[in-house]
Amino acid sequence: MRFLRLNILWFLFTASMVVSFLSCKKNVPKDNSNKSSEKPNFLLFLIDDLGRQDLGCYGNDYIETPNIDLLAEQGMKWNNAYSSCPVCSPTRVALLTGKNQARVSFTGHVTRIRRHRHPDHSRIIPPNDLMQIPKEEVILPEALKPADYNSISLGKWHVGGKGYWPTDMGFDKNVAGWTHGMPPSHFYPYENPDQPWNSSIPTMEGGEPGEYLTDRLTNEAIQFIEENKKESFLVYLSHYAVHVPLQAPNDLIEKYRTKKKRTGNEEIHPVYAAMVESVDRNVGRILDKLKEWDLNKNTVVIFASDNGALNRVADNSPYRSGKGHLYEGGLRVPFIMKWPGYIKAGTESNTLTQSEDIYVTIADIAGVMDHANTPLDGRSLVSDFDGREKQENIELHWYYPHYSPHGNRPGAAIRSGKWKLIEFYDPRKIELYNLEEDPGETKNLAKEVPWKVQELTGKLHQWLHETDPIMHTMNPEYEKNK
Repeated sequence: MRFLRLNILWFLFTASMVVSFLSCKKNVPKDNSNKSSEKPNFLLFLIDDLGRQDLGCYGNDYIETPNIDLLAEQGMKWNNAYSSCPVCSPTRVALLTGKNQARVSFTGHVTRIRRHRHPDHSRIIPPNDLMQIPKEEVILPEALKPADYNSISLGKWHVGGKGYWPTDMGFDKNVAGWTHGMPPSHFYPYENPDQPWNSSIPTMEGGEPGEYLTDRLTNEAIQFIEENKKESFLVYLSHYAVHVPLQAPNDLIEKYRTKKKRTGNEEIHPVYAAMVESVDRNVGRILDKLKEWDLNKNTVVIFASDNGALNRVADNSPYRSGKGHLYEGGLRVPFIMKWPGYIKAGTESNTLTQSEDIYVTIADIAGVMDHANTPLDGRSLVSDFDGREKQENIELHWYYPHYSPHGNRPGAAIRSGKWKLIEFYDPRKIELYNLEEDPGETKNLAKEVPWKVQELTGKLHQWLHETDPIMHTMNPEYEKNK
């Protein structure tokens, strides 16, 4: 009898060890015979000025985006994803460093004149911000380097001048990344003879007449992946599209001009729509190559935008305003991740997320948190991958003390749960919205709910104190003339 009990105990112990082993195996990246290690690759698409509402998977029935929609069907889509800033450069700083751009003192975009403009008699003077990421920051490719990742930055950089370009900051290779944030032209030779300061992209070599920049960057990305498919890689494909100048292949422009006439859609510019579809086609080209080379199962694909779309070319409804504004239309962005075996296909998350979370998520997946930047403001999204809502009490913050040419209303904002508060600096005003009931920010509740205004204003000011950005100052000219 004792012998029988021992056998039963041994059987149970053995069975538990097998279950434990299989359970652990589920959390290890699947083997890929083409690779020298089991570390996953990272393919990060960052689209310029793409609004959340411009994709079919987010409800757009005018612009055709079948490849990005398929990416959402095969992965997870976040419904409450926000950019870290309503304009480009600061969001890219947050993504590359894992820190809110206020902590890096880089709250406005890099300008041609290397300072932030403001009206002569503006109420505030924007901060004398940094216009490059400090080299002591450990940006994403540097965090991955101890794990032997090969990296490339393709397309828009716009987070530093010469000496602070991608290969100066840790990327192994740079294609078309430089100081400025828009291409002189989206067609080869990518020049604008009317703007000598912006006459060409100096890091873009070669090309043929008629070549379209979105296609070219995709070709370069595919070549890099093919050359590194037996290694671990990070591809940061930061398209200049869909930023102005509005230019696209003629066949796509004609398609949307015809479609616009047929549907009566007057909200979305046909050339803008053509640019979005061109991006979609090129996303599909790369994903097809990953599948062809048996890399798709071991590659984390991330798709995001740097801020909301320009109001004059896109339809951000039901959200208010667009690029350059602290309203939802300037901050809401599409955000999709795919990682077969780890992210269940067709799932959605309502958790609040912001641009700096991308850095931390990649570092967490790659197992390089010990090498990551510090301190980090982002959080890893790995706990979201099972589709359950786990994160509570998440608060998002924005400090944008700049006179954007699009919004021209400097301020700061906080989202906490269903509530969003915006503190405008010029003219001075507090606005409070219940986003669950009013996602379009049509009814300012500041006077109706003064206790919430006091609470969120206190939290926003405390956050600014803790992050310690270079702050704006009062304009003495305003004081003289008010």
